Amino acid sequence: SDIYVVISDTVGTVTVLSYAYPFALTGGEVALRETASALSLYSDLFGPYPLESLTVVEADFLDGMEYEGLYFLSYGFYNTYDGTPNGYLTAIAVHETAHQWWYGMVGNDQAIEPWLDEALCTYMERIYYERIYPEAVDWWWAARIDYFQPVGLVDGTIYDYQGFVPYRNAVYLRGAQFLEELRGQMGDEAFFAFLRDYATRYAHEQATKAGFFALLSEHYKGDITGLAGEYYGTIP
Repeated sequence: SDIYVVISDTVGTVTVLSYAYPFALTGGEVALRETASALSLYSDLFGPYPLESLTVVEADFLDGMEYEGLYFLSYGFYNTYDGTPNGYLTAIAVHETAHQWWYGMVGNDQAIEPWLDEALCTYMERIYYERIYPEAVDWWWAARIDYFQPVGLVDGTIYDYQGFVPYRNAVYLRGAQFLEELRGQMGDEAFFAFLRDYATRYAHEQATKAGFFALLSEHYKGDITGLAGEYYGTIP
């Protein structure tokens, strides 16, 4: 469309493109910056981004949406940007960028096991903030997770919840809480080694809950039965 203003950056050999409305140029610059920064961070942590480009597009709807090599961000995130990373423009930009690994590179059944990408991508926001904006981590927990007082089992299908809010609270937010507790139990070295191995082992394949927990057991010999039982309906 000729209504967009397009700007770009490069991360290694990857071209990052940002499409924004003419009246949202600051937001377009921020979306580009955060996407490029997240692309660099996640590549370092989980393995190289496999495509030649990644594009973020300001869109006329109320959320973010991932595709391979492309994602949409709501115009509302651009309109409410306040000059700080404490907002949804940054949080959802890095969430959608994370989908290039969790959904894009490591596939899963997004209807039957949506937590395998959405819980991970929500927790990737937390990792991004701790590495790039450590002063905003408390804001992230308060605004993205704790405010909603999430409940529910993480491992439901998209058909198991009564609407989007219960689905989001259980799959995305409780999923992030589980990963935080799992990380605390495992320790950072084992936790990040597991995620990198998971990205490598299931690259360009479809991961499952059984595969996730089987690989986890190779990296951590401690007992997570009690922890997993708090969050999951069934444990492989």
